[in-house]
Amino acid sequence: MLRASRFTFSWLAGLGIAMVGFASSATAQSVGEFYKDKTIKVILSAGPGGGYATFANLLMKHMGKYIPGNPNFIRQHRQGAGGLVAANWLFHKAPKDGTVIALIHRGAVSTLPIFKPKNVRYDPSKFKWIGSMNTSIGFCVAWHTQPVKTFKDVFAQPLIVGGIAAGSDTDNFPRVFNNIFGTKFKLITGYSSGQAINLAMERGEVQGRCGWSWSSITATRGDWLRDKKISLLAQVTLRKHPKLPDVPLVTDFATKQSQRDILELVLSPQAMGRPYLAPPEIPADRLSALQAAFDKSMKDKALLADADKRKVEINPMSGKEIEKLINRIYAMPKQVAASARDALTRSDKLEITVKKTPVLKIKTALTEIKRGGRRLFFKVKGETHMVKVSGSRTKVMIGGKKTKRKNLKTGMSCTVVYKGNGSEAKSVACN
Repeated sequence: MLRASRFTFSWLAGLGIAMVGFASSATAQSVGEFYKDKTIKVILSAGPGGGYATFANLLMKHMGKYIPGNPNFIRQHRQGAGGLVAANWLFHKAPKDGTVIALIHRGAVSTLPIFKPKNVRYDPSKFKWIGSMNTSIGFCVAWHTQPVKTFKDVFAQPLIVGGIAAGSDTDNFPRVFNNIFGTKFKLITGYSSGQAINLAMERGEVQGRCGWSWSSITATRGDWLRDKKISLLAQVTLRKHPKLPDVPLVTDFATKQSQRDILELVLSPQAMGRPYLAPPEIPADRLSALQAAFDKSMKDKALLADADKRKVEINPMSGKEIEKLINRIYAMPKQVAASARDALTRSDKLEITVKKTPVLKIKTALTEIKRGGRRLFFKVKGETHMVKVSGSRTKVMIGGKKTKRKNLKTGMSCTVVYKGNGSEAKSVACN
């Protein structure tokens, strides 16, 4: 009996040593060994079309060659609540081994928990940050016929700007600036799209726009820049565009630390652009490998060439820079958050006119279709109009039967219900 017990003890001891050796071997697995033959899943909080998918496709095509083991990539969409659904899932349910990363709406993973914490079940300061391919740089602009030529001018005389809806950048920024600086912006809101605001500027209905991204300006109104149709008043972001050193940052006009703190909190999502992040607790060596691969990808000639073809601007921010930004805003005193909320909601210092946009019902033929039915083009009194088609909000019918937008074809005779050129269609009914 004693001999058997000694044998059993020796056998168990040997098994324990073997198990320790196995665990050590597993722990010692290199990043390259882990990622070999693996596939990294990229979670998107937006749908298949649009900027998020474009940026994701660019990174997925080129980043793998810079990760040891050269993993593949696939894309998965988790839409809902402006990124809240994807962020909650990433924080609690995503594998934390480095096989899942995400591209999530910047507001959801930065300031949303501060301003609107309802249904937020994650802490942005615990996410692991990989980087952003593009820093969103917004601008305040004035139409060239206006006496306002600089941001400083708006401290002395009014500038009527166009807006889309409460909560949008076009409505938020004039409100914040009036509240903290005492500028004299006036707002006409209710335009169906940024394009509608641009047309209103041309007509003289509004005098400018505050909250217009540089990438959109260059892509859609490059001729306005060339012909000096607009004055660039200020860059509405935390760091300047490298090609525009002479256009001031809006933060340059802050004279108090309290103003700078509010602006940093309100504008931090802009700085993050379109952020890639990983769940908490991802192994440090794999996170470092992903961050390094991302940084190298941002200098990759093939990626930059692809981006240029798609008219996508690469203006990156590293994961470590995003981490510093997040840690800084979440270390701010509660009073700063309260002041920022007040600056975003207080309306007694901003004169607001709500524009009533009529609903149009047009019978027409589709002249062009882009992005799988997400963009439809047609003629209205000789002028080309474009509408956006939502996969969930736009009702699409063919021959009286509900269908998907991808089934729409050029040449179809359709009745389109929408609020003007550039808006989202309420319905599209085709024969």
